[in-house]
Amino acid sequence: MYQKYKDRVTFLLVYIREAHPDSILYVPTTDGGTQLGVVPQTSTAADRLKNLEVCVSLLQLTMPSIIDGDDNQVNRAYAAWPDRLYGIDRNGIVRFKSDPGPSGFRTPDLAAWLRDIAK
Repeated sequence: MYQKYKDRVTFLLVYIREAHPDSILYVPTTDGGTQLGVVPQTSTAADRLKNLEVCVSLLQLTMPSIIDGDDNQVNRAYAAWPDRLYGIDRNGIVRFKSDPGPSGFRTPDLAAWLRDIAK
């Protein structure tokens, strides 16, 4: 969806505190491969940024990405844990909110909303 609509709407991935700290996941290595590693819980924005960089690299994301601050303001305001998709209109009103992801993302519903507003 980002690739299809990025020239008509603004996309932003906001990395919040880890939903599953100490999970063992594949993480990128310096030689371009992957290996199993532990995803630590973060207590600072700097550490959260490191985890975001791993996430972006591993998933090969191209959309703009930022971190939630030390105060977890975005997570609190949008009930973002563990992860959600939101559609917010130009006036800051939430027009689309998925159930918790990834199984609750309802991407066809989000795509329909994007088609409607991106005309």
